[in-house]
Amino acid sequence: MNTTRNITKTLLLLIGLFGLASCNSDDNEPTQAQILQNAEGIIPLTSSIGNWDAAYLTKLGYFCYSEDAGLEVTDGKYSSVTYMTADGSDIVSLLSTKSENIPTQMVTKGGIVYFSFPNDSILELIYDNGTTVTMLDSIAYSKEDLPGLGSAYSTDAFKAALANTASLLNNNSSTRSTAKETTTLSLYDAYGSVFEEISNEPYVQDDEIVDEIITNESGNYQFTETIDNWYDDEVKENVSNVLTLWTGKASYKVGGSSCTLSGTIWCSSNIYNEYGTYGILCDESASNLSLGNAEYEGTGYQDEDDLSYSVDFRGFKPNTTYYYKAYYEFNDSNHGGIIPKYGNSTDQVIYDTTVKSFTTGDNILTVDVVMCIDVTGSMYDIINTVKKNAIGFYDSFNACCVEEGIQLSSLNAQVIAFRDKNEDYNWLETSATYSLPTQQAEFNSFVNNLEADGGGDTPESGLEALQAAFQKNDWGTDDGYHRQVVILWTDAPYLIGSYSDVSLSSLEELWNAMPSGRRLILFAPYGTVNSNGESWGELDGWKNLIHEDDLINGFNNFEYILQSIIGELTSRSARTSSNKTEATYFFCPNN
Repeated sequence: MNTTRNITKTLLLLIGLFGLASCNSDDNEPTQAQILQNAEGIIPLTSSIGNWDAAYLTKLGYFCYSEDAGLEVTDGKYSSVTYMTADGSDIVSLLSTKSENIPTQMVTKGGIVYFSFPNDSILELIYDNGTTVTMLDSIAYSKEDLPGLGSAYSTDAFKAALANTASLLNNNSSTRSTAKETTTLSLYDAYGSVFEEISNEPYVQDDEIVDEIITNESGNYQFTETIDNWYDDEVKENVSNVLTLWTGKASYKVGGSSCTLSGTIWCSSNIYNEYGTYGILCDESASNLSLGNAEYEGTGYQDEDDLSYSVDFRGFKPNTTYYYKAYYEFNDSNHGGIIPKYGNSTDQVIYDTTVKSFTTGDNILTVDVVMCIDVTGSMYDIINTVKKNAIGFYDSFNACCVEEGIQLSSLNAQVIAFRDKNEDYNWLETSATYSLPTQQAEFNSFVNNLEADGGGDTPESGLEALQAAFQKNDWGTDDGYHRQVVILWTDAPYLIGSYSDVSLSSLEELWNAMPSGRRLILFAPYGTVNSNGESWGELDGWKNLIHEDDLINGFNNFEYILQSIIGELTSRSARTSSNKTEATYFFCPNN
């Protein structure tokens, strides 16, 4: 930014703010701030507001809203709200996603507050004062709880953006502490409380107040031009084309061998996906965190709807501290006009200025597994193979863990045998939960007593079996040391419509609500779709899914599937197998 130009623009802005606050004071007439005190609700302005899509008068100050943030190289990703206090003493601009009105950046006089979402339950508030980037706080949040995503704001993007921002800032405790106030001006007290109050105000018409708001020679309201100057000089200068990197915390407590790390890119357009690649570097030594030198390097992808990206790392040593940070590497000398916030415009690689660390734990794993087994008559020829795989599961699984350097502390197994709920009285049989290998004999007895009979026509109650598994009330905790595995064996499609009590969408919601260590393995053919049955291929887009559709090949090469499960549990790559036909194997990794 040109220093002389910046100083001149700042002086003009201050002059505008001073004039706005003191207008009419010499004539003993009320100031603009005093006039606004009489506003009861939100007074919309539809004309004389320049390039803004909307402007509003409130007792707390002025608001300008733009459906498109008006940033260079933007692709309509952001909307913007700028708030200026009634006396013109403070001003702040909020950039939010147009898709869901979730805040991404808040430009204040002191610097920029970034909103980083490393996963679905954590928000990190990042502060950039123009010299350094630091984290203010890590906040627990739920996207589903954001008020701006509710029906009350479904057609009001202006209020939705304010409500969501207020909710997130209100969850933050450290912004109110003495140590942080000098930097953040107490974010919620300064802005969040205002945003919350205005988001709950009704829209009203008040021509008397509107008539008293000052316009200037251009015919526009003076406050909109003051906000225009601010937006051009501060927001566009610091946001348009600018790329800022941040590395988030580890998503959850990690075990001894794997970890998921996240990064965030702030840029006014998705152009960064065209001009470079990016990801996370990780190493036992912080001095090795450069591209080509770090022991672990992984790329990520952040699209318009995701406000961060994640990278799975594998093969860590237990009880070891690792350091990590984000990077962005341009594809070639053409940088597409992207300007790194920290670094030179000619740099081929840009790094986050903040290095973080995590420490792995013991390489110990507890696994809870539910085996859903189709026991209809059509399974007669292969039921013994399924039984053999189920009974030998613990020994095979434990052997794979030993080979990978993992200590399997316990494996708890349950069986759900299913048929057709419309044809069979005993269509769902659920065993107790057995602790293996201690209760191996009891487990074996239940499995050996399963017989293949019944079932009626081709489709069976596979969705009901999965629902029972997903609703198991004693799944292990979500702490990085527990994994939840559901395996389904069937040779038939699943029942749908009036023939089933379970919808695929509701079942997926149950699956996604389970702990992050969940894995689903389907031994199921794609099958022929008919009036009462649907193909298991409909599940292939689910998270954390392994789908084997060639039953004979899959059953007879169970070791390959087992190694694939181990690979996912530890975040290591699944091994290759000369006996495996890749065309019959679908894999959707942990997301």
